[in-house]
Amino acid sequence: MNNFIFRSVLLAITVLLFSCQEDDNLSQTDYSIESDAYFQISSKYPNGWIKEAKRVDNLENPYEQFEYYENGYLKAAKIYSSFPQQHLYMEVSRSEDNKPLWSKYYTPEGDLWFETTYKDGLASEKKVYTGKGVSVYQYEDGDLTSVEFTRADANATSSTVYDKAEGTRTVIIKKDGATLLEEVYPYTENIGASILTNNQVPLANPFTNPEGNYSKLIESFAQDAIWQINADPIEGVPAYRNFYEFYAPNTTFATKFAVNSELYQSIIEQYPVTEDQVLTLSYQYIEGRNSFLPPYQERLSLTEEMEQDPSLFELKYGNEYVEKVSYGKILYMVGALRNMPTDYNAASEIKNAARKQMNFILYGTNELTAKEQEVLDKVWFEVKFFSTLKAHRNGIVLTNNDDYNAFAQEFQDSESSIIQLEYAAFEQLITGS
Repeated sequence: MNNFIFRSVLLAITVLLFSCQEDDNLSQTDYSIESDAYFQISSKYPNGWIKEAKRVDNLENPYEQFEYYENGYLKAAKIYSSFPQQHLYMEVSRSEDNKPLWSKYYTPEGDLWFETTYKDGLASEKKVYTGKGVSVYQYEDGDLTSVEFTRADANATSSTVYDKAEGTRTVIIKKDGATLLEEVYPYTENIGASILTNNQVPLANPFTNPEGNYSKLIESFAQDAIWQINADPIEGVPAYRNFYEFYAPNTTFATKFAVNSELYQSIIEQYPVTEDQVLTLSYQYIEGRNSFLPPYQERLSLTEEMEQDPSLFELKYGNEYVEKVSYGKILYMVGALRNMPTDYNAASEIKNAARKQMNFILYGTNELTAKEQEVLDKVWFEVKFFSTLKAHRNGIVLTNNDDYNAFAQEFQDSESSIIQLEYAAFEQLITGS
């Protein structure tokens, strides 16, 4: 009996010592965030989280400058590109409850390219600047209501007014005070609709009764949650307007897509900076595609009109037209980490907990233990659900599997919409024969 008591006491002491040693190891783990030669912290909050920081290269050129709110949400960021030369190309400002306030994008020459102002988290106005002129997009409750383009010489305008209730858009072209064209089209652009690509100006449809060939595809592309260096959804969220001119973004966000893709713009402006990696998941469903080839005689006639007065033709029809339309749905998820510790082992421990939490949200299995939750709470971690539905455009924070299933079902039950417009150049009209 005494021997049994002795063994029990010895076992209890051993367990206690092991537990103390385990807690001691946990307490010795360094979760602090420190500067190094490439990641420089300017200021911190009382809890040790980042307030202001920047990332630089070995020549002290900045890659990123950013500021967080005390709750971990992004307050402001400036993002730089080294291609084709070092320059500021994107900056954003957001509220303490993570609503966008404004954003600006710049050319490699340092000129303002386009800017967006927001109201209550939704786009209010967008302006696009180029040498050809300025286009101004106006929104109401996040829906586009008008686009006004004023040519650089100020003697001509192209305007499109959208009426969602009537399902129409009215295009009016003026030059030297005279109205050259006024036409009413369906609210949503479709095959044959034209655009001035430089300023993203939707214009008139030059084709008579355009008809396309619809192909039912029923294709889907899915990618499970994987770690990525940043939250650039260029693969999972294709450009809404895919222009004829080849465009291959380098290591920076594809800002040409941000001009016309509200979903893409929303994601990259919420996660322009990543201190370690992000978990991303994507799903594309393509229901079908409509393709359009104008009749030969109509192509010939438009080519002659274009050659007679290129400037007038561009004013009315721009430089490209919709050749293909893809219908479907897009879903994208981001699991982002902020205020990550400098120590490699501590960062790995947190990333393991983050992946486990992401899987719990997706599949409802293996919920975090109290200790794992304590570790994850040392940083800022958020999982957000985005989709082509307007209600999901700015993302919805997910914390459990029930919420994920509800929003995924809402997405699944929704009707397909236009997910991409593919363009052809007017210059290629004859060669399209």
